[in-house]
Amino acid sequence: MRLLAQWVAALRRLHWKRGIRAGAAVLAAMLVCRYLGKPMGWAALGGFETILVDNGGPYRSRLTTMLTVLIGGAITCIAGSLAANPLWLAVLVTAGFCFAITFARVLSNPLASTSVIILVLYFAGYGGETHTLPAALGNALSYILGGLWAAALSLFLWPLDPFRPARRGVAECFAMLADFTSQVRITSPNSAERQTERHRMHELQRRMRLGMETARAAIGTTGARLTARTLRARSLTVLLETADVLFAGTIRWTELLESTDDAESQQAISDALRWLAGAERVIAEALAQRPADGGSSFAPEGSHSIEHLQKREAAIHGLDGSSNPLIAHLARDERDALLNVEAAFEALWALWSGVEHNTSQAGPHPTRQSLLSRSAETISGTGWRAMIDAARANWTSGSMMMRHALRMLVVGAADVLLLRMVHISHGAWLGMTSIIVLQPTGSGTVRRGVQRVVGTIAGGVLAAVFAAAVHSQEGLIVVITATSILTLATYAIDYAWYAFFLTPTFVLLSLPHLRDWHFAGIRMGTTLLGAGVAVLAMRLLWPEREKVELKRLLERGALADAAYVRAMLSFWTALESAASDNDRIAADRSLLAPARRACGLAINDAEEALDRIMLEPNVPLARGEGWEEALTFVTYLRRMTRAVTTLAAVGRGDRDCRTRAENIAARMDALGRGMQPLKEQDVFTTIPAIAGAAGSDAMPKLMETAGEESPAEHQLRRLERQAGVLERSAIALAEQKGSLSGDQALLRQ
Repeated sequence: MRLLAQWVAALRRLHWKRGIRAGAAVLAAMLVCRYLGKPMGWAALGGFETILVDNGGPYRSRLTTMLTVLIGGAITCIAGSLAANPLWLAVLVTAGFCFAITFARVLSNPLASTSVIILVLYFAGYGGETHTLPAALGNALSYILGGLWAAALSLFLWPLDPFRPARRGVAECFAMLADFTSQVRITSPNSAERQTERHRMHELQRRMRLGMETARAAIGTTGARLTARTLRARSLTVLLETADVLFAGTIRWTELLESTDDAESQQAISDALRWLAGAERVIAEALAQRPADGGSSFAPEGSHSIEHLQKREAAIHGLDGSSNPLIAHLARDERDALLNVEAAFEALWALWSGVEHNTSQAGPHPTRQSLLSRSAETISGTGWRAMIDAARANWTSGSMMMRHALRMLVVGAADVLLLRMVHISHGAWLGMTSIIVLQPTGSGTVRRGVQRVVGTIAGGVLAAVFAAAVHSQEGLIVVITATSILTLATYAIDYAWYAFFLTPTFVLLSLPHLRDWHFAGIRMGTTLLGAGVAVLAMRLLWPEREKVELKRLLERGALADAAYVRAMLSFWTALESAASDNDRIAADRSLLAPARRACGLAINDAEEALDRIMLEPNVPLARGEGWEEALTFVTYLRRMTRAVTTLAAVGRGDRDCRTRAENIAARMDALGRGMQPLKEQDVFTTIPAIAGAAGSDAMPKLMETAGEESPAEHQLRRLERQAGVLERSAIALAEQKGSLSGDQALLRQ
């Protein structure tokens, strides 16, 4: 009975909807090809791969990813088909494509999500039976048509959102917050109402903690490729962290309300709670269900921004001149809450639009009052310039992706030479296996290699049975549809099972003729050889360890952001003697640009390491440790880089601004040094007393100035808040190891 219960539980974990959708896409493509008398393989492959890369979410980001895999796959299919002869050309073209497509992962999320599949399609074209231009174009056309059908199915006929459970979980957290905040009321000391209110507060604390842990787990178990790079995952992580901060603020305001009997103060606190409840309510509703306007109401001039940010900011300005110290303190506290609500609105806008907006870069509008409306000119690149910056940042031997691309170059060339040496027909699986098995770190390569080899051998036996037993094309279509369903259903659950079902799917699609069971044996043999090549390359070419790498890269990201802040300070100093815009541009290129590229390099590498962990949920980060706080850490490293970029443009380098920026840099330095392991096998260990290492002034300061907040002040407080989030995440990582020091525990509180 226990075994049966385990099997039932395992079946429930599978992503059946995604699998059935893939089966429908593959089945329709095969039936059309069968009706037209055309080969089924490439059209079915287009449908299968398009469903595979669909992470759900906004139409724009999904369509971009699908078009990337279709266009890139078609190009590599043609190139692989035409580059088969002579040998020297095959080696050069294969090596070039392997390097270029792998390195392109640093340029954009769609390329990062599809690069391996595009290379697999290159080897599919290289190992095909036809190597003429008309045949290659025909295969590419079949692939694109099959993929376009699958894209239409995914986007319009059967849309799925793998992040829906996580999104609903975060929505529940905001809904609980809104319910509690809206019901806070003034009570008399030692009264039954006061006791009831405190009981309700304690119950909220318990429910919120459970709800946040559930939502955090849901983000990580989402069946999406490259979750750490997915905009939805990053946005939900920001929203969840914001809910935690607002939760603490709500408790603080509630206790403040209990501690005063001054009517004016009570009214001010009640007004603040009423505003916060309204903002939390609209966030919860927008998370629970897609807004009719696609999230545009959370844009800088959207209706929710006007109602909950601009109007409240104006109300806070009215409190600045109060002689009541409690109200003055509340005004400062409200500005922090306003900053957090603004961050939540930005994340919601990105969640539904599919574009990560930086509302601090909309252009200078000094007459506007909204925090979201204020900005100034920044020098950071967007679009093609951002891609060029990313490429330049990673064009170094210190880049994990550069080393991985060079490994791919060597492995691709070696696979072509091996295929010629052993004279294997349909040996493209050797190259496919090497490309899929090879990972940027050694432990990932060995683990995935073992999973793929075991799954492929078992799947090859199953494919041989099907090939010998099925006597008709119709029967093959039924079997391929079933294995396609199971392949996608198991993809994000267990890689070995995914490889097991993937093997008969592609073996049967590629059968030269019916009842050719020997074909499965070729598949098993080339899989063993390809996996061996990948593992050997990982051992000989820049061997790296996954756990040590992630720890090191998180440290490097914190230190890179610290260096970027100090580069900003040097940039401000250079501007004091700048005589023209050309001098300003030169200072940016010499001071800011290198530091900005270093940040991008470190964060990209950390995301790569984290993505591999999150794609294999059965493999923990380390004993007793999860990856959730690491995802928060990486997300806020990237947000800090953007905030520094904006502050560099809007800051004026006055003494207070410089002092606070130095404090932020010191805090980030402490984080970078604090993740050094006590023992080599530890991934995260004791973090030194961050507050002490950075100095007592390193803790975030409340804004003391009255009147309208300047753009520089706004960005400084963003940076201080982000540094605080990074500190809490780092402490939580250490806490999971049971190594939290007394100073850290104090800071955690």
